Amino acid sequence: MDNAAVDTSHFVRRAHYNPFMILGVMSDTHGNGELMHLAAVAMTRVYGADVLFHLGDDYRDALELSRMGYDVRMVPGLWCPEYLDTRIPKRLIETFDGLDVACAHADKDLRHTERAAGIVLTGHTHTPNLTLIGRTFYINPGHLTARTNRGQPASYAIVAIDAANVTASIRDAATDAVRETLVVPRSAIE
Repeated sequence: MDNAAVDTSHFVRRAHYNPFMILGVMSDTHGNGELMHLAAVAMTRVYGADVLFHLGDDYRDALELSRMGYDVRMVPGLWCPEYLDTRIPKRLIETFDGLDVACAHADKDLRHTERAAGIVLTGHTHTPNLTLIGRTFYINPGHLTARTNRGQPASYAIVAIDAANVTASIRDAATDAVRETLVVPRSAIE
């Protein structure tokens, strides 16, 4: 059968089977819709993020992104009323192309299962960080609270997962300049 004749319109794209995956990661928007939307547009349209992670504070901001049609994974932050709602998970773990990615708003919410993931995403501190500890790549995207908060400029993270490496970059939300990049071989975290 000629591949050109195959109707693929009914197929559902399953991002976690994509051999080259890009994740957009943001945290601590605290109601700053302007910065959040600018970051979401950059993550998806400029960098091609397949999935966005919103790591809390404010959970309603993440819901807004979802309502706008973005594919969002979200957890509530400590200052969100949803954090106390037992029906809403405080941590998530999902597999993308064979690599476990876990997330929670704060490090204190992680359990052993999430800490064992190849990639762990957290926010809360408003300070961006890329660190390899043991066999886990820890990524904190910083904040989108305001142009500057707690002495830190607003930032988000782009995480590219391919067959050989995981590359994470912290990007300045105002200038889109790369503030920090770390490339980790997948073999170091699988």
